[in-house]
Amino acid sequence: MILLDFHNKIIEDTILEKFETEEGKFDSVEAIIADFDGVTFHLSTDAEQKNLLNISMYIKCYAELKKHGVDDIMKKNYGDLLVATEQGYDITLRVNLAQPPQDKAKFARNVALLKRNALAAPFYKTFSDIEAKKPGGLCEIRYRDEEAIFIKPESDRCIVIFDIQFKDSDDIVLAKVFLQEYQDARRTMSNAPSVTYSQKEPPLELKGVRNLKVGENQGFVSFVLFQPHISTSRREKTIDNIQTFRNYLQYHIKCSKAYLHTRMRNRVRTFLQVLNRAKSEPPQEKEKKTITGRSFKRADDPQNANAELDYNI
Repeated sequence: MILLDFHNKIIEDTILEKFETEEGKFDSVEAIIADFDGVTFHLSTDAEQKNLLNISMYIKCYAELKKHGVDDIMKKNYGDLLVATEQGYDITLRVNLAQPPQDKAKFARNVALLKRNALAAPFYKTFSDIEAKKPGGLCEIRYRDEEAIFIKPESDRCIVIFDIQFKDSDDIVLAKVFLQEYQDARRTMSNAPSVTYSQKEPPLELKGVRNLKVGENQGFVSFVLFQPHISTSRREKTIDNIQTFRNYLQYHIKCSKAYLHTRMRNRVRTFLQVLNRAKSEPPQEKEKKTITGRSFKRADDPQNANAELDYNI
């Protein structure tokens, strides 16, 4: 099993491909790309200047991210690329394909990290507050329709809680087994974050949160990030991994289901082979002849009970 990418591969490949196009031969681009967590990208070129590529992003929680300094993060990472936001989207970048930067690969990867950089805003703010010993409250990011991320700063650590709604009862069982491996792995790994999982009942850190959903299909995964995880040297990697946890969990649940289905089909195929080998062939009727060589059928033969008797001897 693999780790998921933190960037959008389609955006990165599109920009790199367009940078290799000769000037004056740019084609029109019109594409809508769906990403994880309900995020949508719109790639389009200017009608009059096809060398200008617009990249717009819609993310459900952008209004909440503004409270945590996402605008400053966007200006820091993209600067002059920011233009007037396209209608129906939250942020728009414009890339001049006719003037590629010196490091094309790094530039394309940075643009492809647009979603990651936007969702990183509350983590940057919380980690900085912890380092500065500033008191902070619980941060709630409703990044999905029925799910949220809660970030709670403490004096020397940060608690990140994922509110997960499982649509299938089988997913709950597989998630418990998968998350149990996190706890077991921590016993043999140093400096690993603490992971706890609770079903139905939310953790105590979420006490008093309004409109918090609870129930049979609701699960809560808590990560306790200690000082080494939120330090300046490891902050970027921590944000990368913690953001993709929800998609990573769903990916492994689907892989587990596919593996179980494959094993079940192989077992059924084995059973069918055993049954086919166990089938006995019907006994062949042996021809009976008299001493003179004529054939005959016995009157007391069960196979001929409903047939007319032939006494031609």
